Parts: sequence; structure tokens; C-alpha cells
Amino acid sequence: MSILLIEVVPQGIIFGADRNITRMGSREDQSVEYLGQYQRTKVLRWPKRKALAGYVGAGQIGGEPTDEWLYEFIGDNRDFTSIATLAESLRSQVERQRSLDEGDSKARLLIIMLAGFEKRNDVWVPIIREVANYHKLHTHIYDNVTKKFRIGDEVPFSKENLSDVALRECLREAASRYAPFWIHQGQDLGTFNLLEAFLKDAFKLLCKTHPDHTLPQNLSDWERQVRMSILTYAAYFQAYRETNEQLVGGGVDTICIPWPE
Repeated sequence: MSILLIEVVPQGIIFGADRNITRMGSREDQSVEYLGQYQRTKVLRWPKRKALAGYVGAGQIGGEPTDEWLYEFIGDNRDFTSIATLAESLRSQVERQRSLDEGDSKARLLIIMLAGFEKRNDVWVPIIREVANYHKLHTHIYDNVTKKFRIGDEVPFSKENLSDVALRECLREAASRYAPFWIHQGQDLGTFNLLEAFLKDAFKLLCKTHPDHTLPQNLSDWERQVRMSILTYAAYFQAYRETNEQLVGGGVDTICIPWPE
């Protein structure tokens, strides 16, 4: 498991994730054995910044590291027509391959997020889709993990009854309060929510009182904020969890795509 943080800001979309991959094995008595950590990237970008992808969960698909499998998927789907069709293609391929990988074994959680911009009513809007095999979500855990993958819409802007034109202005107003729209996937979501809220409040105060800190002005500034959030969460795991429970850590990768003009 790990942490994947997504932010939608007036300047674009940002994906950030830690790098830890946990190796686990099975003993003869069927119990699980911790085999250590290694690091891989968990966020990827299409050529020409057409879309972003990121994942948490199972570290392999088809015998390959999940990031390498996703790189191949990107190569095979360089020219897609929409995020919706891309998500369906990803869902069917992942479901088929993970079913072969797991056989009769219990399904392992895998969540892959896709994001990009599409024109609606001649206005560019952010689109985010989730391809995942959990079917219930509680405060701290994902539940009902099966071999069936589904597609979810992860941008609930429609709940605010916003027009496409008003959407970006809403994001600007939220960013001015240091409260950008964000979603995340990963380990112990409730704890991350608390730490993220604390960090946002702390940095909002810092921007008001410290001469060297200002509110983020561009996409690079917001990327730094995403990096800080993930590093803080990784520090929590390092300080409070045993070595075999440090599922978040190993460094941070961030990628972004700018809002088309």
C-alpha cells in the first residue's frame, strides 16, 4: 500500500505518491511474511501531457512491476478519445490480467487513478476516473475487495451545481484560501485526512506570518505543497510504525499537467 494524492488547482492537475513497495511472502502455514521494501514510481504521465495515471495497491501486474505495465498501457493508448474510454480499456485489461495473476488466491487491492482535461461546452474541465476493485470504503480501510474492477467518477463538482465556466473560478477561490480541491487513495485514509488538515492550516498561517512564504502562485508551487504533504505522512509512518509496517515512505514523485489555455 502507499499514498496517492491528487490536487486540482486553477493552474492544472497534480499527482503525487510515495515510492515504497512492500514485499510480502507466504509461509508454509499460510501466514504472511514481511520481506522488505523497495522503491518504484507510482505516478506516470502520457506523452504531450495528455493525461496522468497513478496507483496504490498491488505492485505487480502480469509479472511486471505495476508502473512498467502502466507504461506499456500508455504506449498502447497514446491517442485516446476520452478519459472515459481510456478508463474502460484500462478496467477490462487490468481485470483480466489480475484475475490470471491471482488465480484461486484472494484478490489484492489495486486502485488506479486517471486524470486529464476535456472540452465541455467549449470550456476545458478536469476529468478524473478511478479504476478499482474495492466496493466499500470505510474511514480507515477499503472493504469488499474482489476480482471485479469498477470505474468511479472522482470529481464531484456537479454536486455544487457549477457551470463549466464557473468551475475554474471556484478553484481559484479555494486556492486563495489554501484549500485546493484534493482527493487521495492509500493507507489509513482517516489519519492522512487529519494530518493534511493540520498541515494546510499550519502553512496558511506560515504564509501570513513568514516573509519567505507566500500562497502558491503556480503549478510548481502547488507541486511542492503536494510533496510536503506526502513527506509528512511518510514521517508519521517512520516515527510511529514498526519497520514491517512502514507502508508509506521511500521518497516522493510528483507530476502534473497544466490547464489548457
